[in-house]
Amino acid sequence: MALRQRLADYNLLLVDSETAVNANPWEHLSDRESDNWNRPAGASEDQAHLMVQVMESWFLADKNALADFYGQGFLRKALPQQPNIEEIARQDVLKKLRHASKPTQKGEYHKTRHGFELLELIEPGLVRAASHHADSLFLVLEKQTSV
Repeated sequence: MALRQRLADYNLLLVDSETAVNANPWEHLSDRESDNWNRPAGASEDQAHLMVQVMESWFLADKNALADFYGQGFLRKALPQQPNIEEIARQDVLKKLRHASKPTQKGEYHKTRHGFELLELIEPGLVRAASHHADSLFLVLEKQTSV
């Protein structure tokens, strides 16, 4: 819809991949039975981006921000130690993030209560270094803002 109505704007889709990604974003979204999204007419390859495997994967790239946000009681060592955050299965990311945050004053991680604030706090450079797909998104955004 936005591709047809907002021709002067640069529109892109950013969604969780939900699983490991072995194709370009449009192919991944089309191949996944639960998504079954086809690339809209007029959309380019660089207008679909994936948070691999979930938005919360990005938080794992900046454990200091997580520890600062949750404060006392946060179980930092309970988080996955894999440096490539894209290799950590969705369910492991969520399970370990909930476990690590549960004993804190803010309580167990909750997407709508904590997720958006955490997105504001994490260091983009750390996310880019830990996620090829995040880096691709930032490269496209940088290109679009310099035009």
